[in-house]
Parts: sequence; C-alpha cells; structure tokens
Amino acid sequence: MNTATGVCSPAAQRESSNGQEVDIRTVLSRRSDLSTFIVHLTRDENGDSANDRLESIVKSWKIQARNAFGTALSRLSEDGPSADSQKCVCFTETPLEYLHLLVGKIRGRSRQLAPYGVAITKKLARMKGVNPVWYVDQTPGHDWLTRDIDRLRDSAIASANFDHTPFAKIAPFIEQMGTWKGKPPKEFWWEREWRHVGPFKLPDHVILICPDKANTHSDFEKLARDKGHSAKCMDANWGLEEIIARLAGFSRGDIEIF
Repeated sequence: MNTATGVCSPAAQRESSNGQEVDIRTVLSRRSDLSTFIVHLTRDENGDSANDRLESIVKSWKIQARNAFGTALSRLSEDGPSADSQKCVCFTETPLEYLHLLVGKIRGRSRQLAPYGVAITKKLARMKGVNPVWYVDQTPGHDWLTRDIDRLRDSAIASANFDHTPFAKIAPFIEQMGTWKGKPPKEFWWEREWRHVGPFKLPDHVILICPDKANTHSDFEKLARDKGHSAKCMDANWGLEEIIARLAGFSRGDIEIF
C-alpha cells in the first residue's frame, strides 16, 4: 500500500473472480457496509425539540458543540481544568438506509436520538477536520493501551495549562469501551462515531433528515434555500430504494408499487 495516499498496490487490487484489476475506489463504492456519508442526529433536550434543533442548525448553517467527550472527560470538573476544549460535534458513519436502527429505543442507552439531522459526505467532512473516533478497550485485564493513555491524560491534567497540551488536542477523539461486573457496559463502538472539536460549519450542500409528514421536507428545503444553501430531505425510516428515488426527485406517488 502507498502510505501517502492509502491506495493499495496493483497486486493488492486484483479481483480474484476474473483476474481483472480494479481501483480501490471501485472496491469501496461496492461495500454496502461503508457509507459515503456521515450523519449528525439531533435529540430532544433542555426543552428544545429535535425538530427545533434541526431548524436552528439550518438557520445558522452550523452545528454547535454543546457537550464534551473523550478520554479526559472523567477527570475534568468545575474545580479542575475546564472541559470546554473537549466539546465536540458528533457524527456516525452508519449507512443512510440503517439510520432507523439508531433512532429507535435501545435498552441501556442514556441518550435517545431522534429522526432529525444532517448528512454530509465523508470527503467534505474530512476536509473540515472531522475524524473517526478511536475506541480503546478498558474491560478489566485489557490494559495494554489504557495504562499509557491514562498516564498521558493525568500528566496533561496535572499541568497548569491542560487546554494547550498535545494530549488535550487528541483526547476528544479517544473513547472508552468495555464491559465490567456490577455496572452497565459501555459498548458503543458499533456506532462508528466521528467527531469535530468545536462548532461545525456545514458545507454548501447537505442532506437533511426529518420525518416525511405534512410539509416538513418542503419547509426545511425552502429554509435552506432562503439562507443561500442547497439541501434535499430524506426520512430516517426510508429504505435504500426509496432514499434513491426520493432524492432523485420522484414523489411518493411516483414510486408506490400499488
């Protein structure tokens, strides 16, 4: 593999079925488990509905970083170093046709996501500083990584200038996972999360996610146009075929089978 580009060598790209060489981009485009997009989902919180939060995002064309995340968070408090530098905007790379699995009720999950949000392409996200989260196993006995990470964290927190330490810059992208006796497991690696530190300004063109009811889609698309941007809406409960058809401009009536 070319380490500079991440592209496999020609030998590594051979398709075993017919001996033809294929570009790595072709391979990835045919992987249904890999998404072209990353998605930020909103939720009801602090008196604001998920719909209101999406409306606020569209009006400002920006997602606010409201909460702190990462491996340093448990050691930060009002009495110690500030957690402000660890505030992030969170995304998932769950494929669009599986978003309905994220917005359903999941036992043991403390935060209930709603079927409202924004999808952007990974390419544009990476250009704007969004990066995948690194999940580190902290199950008892699995300490080959956590011991050294904890030492780096504690050293940074003990300094007089935590926010400006190198560790503070990477800590929001490191998340714990594990299963312990006597308390709930923390096993959310399957969400395949990406994060951006600080508020995230949206690119000019996005997909908006909201329920397909009344005039919700047309209203959100008009709101984006009025702000000088471009957006198409989809419903988190649509299957892949309906997502393709509706984003292509077909109406619900155009694609009904009966």
